[in-house]
Amino acid sequence: MLDINPTLWAQGCAMCRAALENSAEGRAVASSFAHGILVMLILPYGLFGTFGLFIYRAYRKQSKERQQL
Repeated sequence: MLDINPTLWAQGCAMCRAALENSAEGRAVASSFAHGILVMLILPYGLFGTFGLFIYRAYRKQSKERQQL
């Protein structure tokens, strides 16, 4: 399974997309998948952003304390 040529993967994805876009029911399924992917991306980006904000604030607070000394 891991030895499959990457061009075959891309061809399969394009064929599935074309098959889904040809019917009304397929378009609804494709739209649902697109929305599902966006929803799944919200959590990692939200966690990464929150973690980055905490690190930034801690660094900024520490920097201000050093300047006051």
